[in-house]
Amino acid sequence: MNNLDKFRYLYDDPSQLNISLKKDPYEKVNDFKSNNLNQLLSTSVKVTKEIFPDINKAIENVFKRLKIDNNLNFFVTANHIQTQALCSAMPLGDSAEIILTSKLIELLNGNELESVIAHEVAHFYYQHALYPQASSSTNRIEILNLLNFSRAAEISADRIGFIGCGSLEASLRAMLKITSGLSDKYLKFNFSSYLDQLRELKEIKGDKNLLYSTHPNFLNRMQALIWFSMSNEFNKSFNTGKKGSFDLKEADEKINESIKKVIGNEVDYSNKDVVSRALMWGSIDIFLSDKKFSKKEQELFKKNFGDKRTQSMLSFMKMANPKSIQVKIDNTFKEASTLLKKDKENIINELSKLVKVADGDQNSLNNTIKKLKTNIKL
Repeated sequence: MNNLDKFRYLYDDPSQLNISLKKDPYEKVNDFKSNNLNQLLSTSVKVTKEIFPDINKAIENVFKRLKIDNNLNFFVTANHIQTQALCSAMPLGDSAEIILTSKLIELLNGNELESVIAHEVAHFYYQHALYPQASSSTNRIEILNLLNFSRAAEISADRIGFIGCGSLEASLRAMLKITSGLSDKYLKFNFSSYLDQLRELKEIKGDKNLLYSTHPNFLNRMQALIWFSMSNEFNKSFNTGKKGSFDLKEADEKINESIKKVIGNEVDYSNKDVVSRALMWGSIDIFLSDKKFSKKEQELFKKNFGDKRTQSMLSFMKMANPKSIQVKIDNTFKEASTLLKKDKENIINELSKLVKVADGDQNSLNNTIKKLKTNIKL
C-alpha cells in the first residue's frame, strides 16, 4: 500500500456512495475520450522542460516525493484574474489533464506551486472523478451528502499537497496566497493568527452558506493540515523524529467536528430525519405484509415511534387505501436510497429485526425486507 492510500481522509470513503475504485488508478477500464485534451492543446501551453523548465522541475519533484508515476498532462492557461488549478479526469480513465492558471504561477514560489500540483494529482490518484456531482441531483438530501463528500475529497488532496511539496509551511502559505490573492510582499505568515480567525468564526456560529460549498473554507483546511502533521501515522511514516499528538483517526474526527462547527449540523439532522421516516414506513410495510396491523404490531410500533406517531399512523391508515399507503412507502425509500451506505445498512438491519417478531407468513415477511433492500439500493 502506498502512503497516499493510508492518508486518505476518513470521511472521504467512496464505498459509502457505493463506488468501487480501481485497484490501480492508472488502470485503463474504458476507451472513452474527452474533448478536453484537444481543447487544451489548441488554447493552452503544454508544460515541457524546454518551455517551462521551472514548472517542469516542480512537477518532477512532486512525483519523486509521492513515489508514483507521472501519466498526466500539465497545461498553463492564460487567466490573470483567477488563482486556480484544476484536475480534469474522465471517470475510469488512466490519465488526466492538470491546468494551472498564469495568475497562480505568478503568485506562488516553487515549493508552494509543488503543493498545488500535488493536490491536483491527488484528485486523480484518489479517483475523485468517480464521485457524482451535486449539481447533477435534484434531491436535497443527495445534494447535501455529495457536497459533504466533495469537501472531504479536498481534505484528502490537501494532505497529498503537503507530502508532495515536503513542507507544511509551503502548503499553508499557498492556501493563504490563493485565498487572499496577495504575494509575500503583503502577507505575514503567522499561522496562529489565522486560526484565531477560525475561532472567531466558530464563536459567531460559522457560515451556514458553506453548507452548499464544494470546498471547506481555507481556515478549516489549514487547521486540518496542521492536525494531520501532528498525527502519529504521519510522523512515523516520514521519520520526522517527532512523536505525534494523536492517531490519524482521532485527527480526522477532530477535523470533521471542526468543519461542522462552521457549516452547521444540517447534513446530520437531514440524514437522521430520512432514516427515521424510512424506519417508520418500512415498519408499516413489514406489518402489512399480511394485510393486517395487529394489536401486537401496533404496540411494537408505539414502542419504537411513540404514542403520537402511532395515533397519527392509525388515523392515516383509516382514511387511506392500500395503494396510497404503498406509494408513501415507495417514495420514502426512494428518498432513503440517496443516503450513505452506512445509514441504509442501519435501516435494513433494524427492519430485519421486526421480521422476526411481526405477525404473518415468514416468506411474505422475508420478501418484504428483500423488496425494501432493493428499493433502498443496497
